[in-house]
Amino acid sequence: MKNIETPDKKHLESIISDLRNNSYGIPDFQRDFEWNPRDVTELIKSIFEDYYIGTLLLWKASRKNIEYLSCKPIYGAKDDGKFQHIVLDGQQRLSALYYAFFSPEKNFPRKKSRYYYVIYLDKLLEDNYDEAFDYINSSYRKNSELIENEELQFERKIFPLNVFGKRSHAWSRWLENYEEYWDKKLGKGGAKAERNALDEIFESILNEYYISYIELDREIEVDKVCDIFQRINSTGLDLNIFDLMNALLRPKEIKLKSLWEKEIAGFNSKLPDTDKGKIYALQTMSILRQVYCAPKFLYYLIPSSTKIIKEGAGKFKKVTLIDSKEDFMDLWRSSIAEMKNALKIITNHSDFGVIRDKFFPYPTMLPIITAINIEKAKSIYSKKKDVEEKLRYWYWSSIFAKNYSSSVESQMAKDFLEMKKWFLDDEAIPTVALEARKLNFDLRREDNQSSAIYKAIFCILIRGGALDFISYEAPLYSELEDHHIVPKSWGNKNKIDSINSILNRTPISDTTNKKVIKDRLPNVYIKEMLKQAKKEEDVYKLLETHLISRKAVSILLREDFKESDYKEFIKEREEAIVKKIKQLIGAQTELENAIDENPNQALNFFEKKLRDFIDKVLSKNYGANYWKDRIPGDVKATIEKRMNIELKKNPFMDASSTPRKKIDYIDMSEYFTVIRYNWDIFEEYFNTRENASMHFNNICDYRNPEKHAREKHNVVRKFGEASLEWVVSIIEKK
Repeated sequence: MKNIETPDKKHLESIISDLRNNSYGIPDFQRDFEWNPRDVTELIKSIFEDYYIGTLLLWKASRKNIEYLSCKPIYGAKDDGKFQHIVLDGQQRLSALYYAFFSPEKNFPRKKSRYYYVIYLDKLLEDNYDEAFDYINSSYRKNSELIENEELQFERKIFPLNVFGKRSHAWSRWLENYEEYWDKKLGKGGAKAERNALDEIFESILNEYYISYIELDREIEVDKVCDIFQRINSTGLDLNIFDLMNALLRPKEIKLKSLWEKEIAGFNSKLPDTDKGKIYALQTMSILRQVYCAPKFLYYLIPSSTKIIKEGAGKFKKVTLIDSKEDFMDLWRSSIAEMKNALKIITNHSDFGVIRDKFFPYPTMLPIITAINIEKAKSIYSKKKDVEEKLRYWYWSSIFAKNYSSSVESQMAKDFLEMKKWFLDDEAIPTVALEARKLNFDLRREDNQSSAIYKAIFCILIRGGALDFISYEAPLYSELEDHHIVPKSWGNKNKIDSINSILNRTPISDTTNKKVIKDRLPNVYIKEMLKQAKKEEDVYKLLETHLISRKAVSILLREDFKESDYKEFIKEREEAIVKKIKQLIGAQTELENAIDENPNQALNFFEKKLRDFIDKVLSKNYGANYWKDRIPGDVKATIEKRMNIELKKNPFMDASSTPRKKIDYIDMSEYFTVIRYNWDIFEEYFNTRENASMHFNNICDYRNPEKHAREKHNVVRKFGEASLEWVVSIIEKK
């Protein structure tokens, strides 16, 4: 990128000199020095072993940026405010080096005393690095004597690392005195070889061990620095970005941290993560003002900050997103309020079904859900009754397409723009909704309770009104867990690898699990439920709320329940759950949804479409008065008879009905009679007469038990629903 200098390096002596001169300023948003004493020892050991300790990221300091970021000195150093560099990455390492080499008059973080770092010279000369480096506690008298008495250091062959920090070549003079001390004890020249070896080691470490760094130009924009910082910072990204914004907003008299702390209680413990929640609030604000919400864009939420945007044809202009402190506060308050509203919807058992935070498929979706909720309330969408439905289609599509598993900031921006278009134009379906409708679902492998798909299916069962096995009423949702339908113990015994699949789990309270299931097979506890129920039908209806169909129940009730039965049950339940998912993502047709909700209404929906179709085809070919010649005589007579009966019941009925109104009195068994009578014009739609006849017969077989409230055989149901879809697809296509 521009305005970044080539990565460079400094030898350790130069870094120590910089530390001595207080060259490094720490931005207020950085976390405190929080290493433990042993971490510092390990860093020093790594340097002496010639290991790489990472690259520093430094920003050339300017008075403006030092003040803007409220920079402070390295832990223990004096604050003279003359920083040459602002440390963006490497604060912990530099602080550790400062504490080791300068022994500041400050207790070690979270400790009650100061620590001194030393080298045991005998161990160092033996290359025994594991034992050569250590720290000592100053609160012990013998240790304080050692630090103050150089001769005691010589005698014990302990070198204090703070000698390196005293002044240039202080360590060399220490070694001269060390040699003299031992010469007196061993005779002249007795310590020369040892002193030379130590001299060579120290010289090499100070002048040949290099620490790499990257230096940003002081003129680089703060927003770019924010972005660079979050990209390279691998420890506590979210927390640090918030603290960065807190520091940047402080000169504008906005105490972001305090604002957030005042709001936490108002979320009533519904936030999945309070640390991330404060980032979600800023992201929501950013989406609303500029669509984009990556960390580099959060900078533009600072009042009076200017953003350069492209107008086209190579032209650019500066804009200010937030004019003042008051503007920021208004946006903050509204965003927080709407986040709370969004969480009410998300955690409502009949909306998104996230009854507890651990069942939230993608908490990272909270900012975009909040922003879309705010957007859809605008007056331009007031005449659009389906905005709520579109929001739900988008939500479930995003989850099952796994769009919020990575790159969430760019996905949120894309979704926000596409949803705004979709709210106004039914044809502008968002990319994620189209992608989700093409998905092939394989749910048998979904056995990880932390996976988004697993959680989503649990939430679907909750929002579907899964009833309690004991009371047959809505349960206390706060007590629900995902328990096994076929017990885990049986699965483990029979080595069933899918026993933990979401397809074998459902929302049940611990009490119900202990009182009803009791580690028993369904052919025991469901049979017991049927026996105890006032009506067996009540048990079937209860289990249907858990998406356990009647067929699935019949499988579970088999006496000699074995692995093949389990697999058959899992397949049946998968069909039921996939069908529900397709409803939620809009992958089902209008007819399929109607059949699921109310088969009788679905038949009415189907008949209306078919009547309109027959009328249009006949009118197109024979004119508006086709009734006389193009309707078979027996059908015509039956229709007129029905109309006369209706006329007697309702004397205000229009007796001179149009052909289209008369067709409303055709019975299900008569539609194909009319089509067959006019096959020459209907052939292009239905292709072969035999195929069409078969489908209309299937529909009649499906319709009769439905209209007369009789139980349908599963084969009749499947053939009937397939034929309904086939006929409707032809009608809608043409």
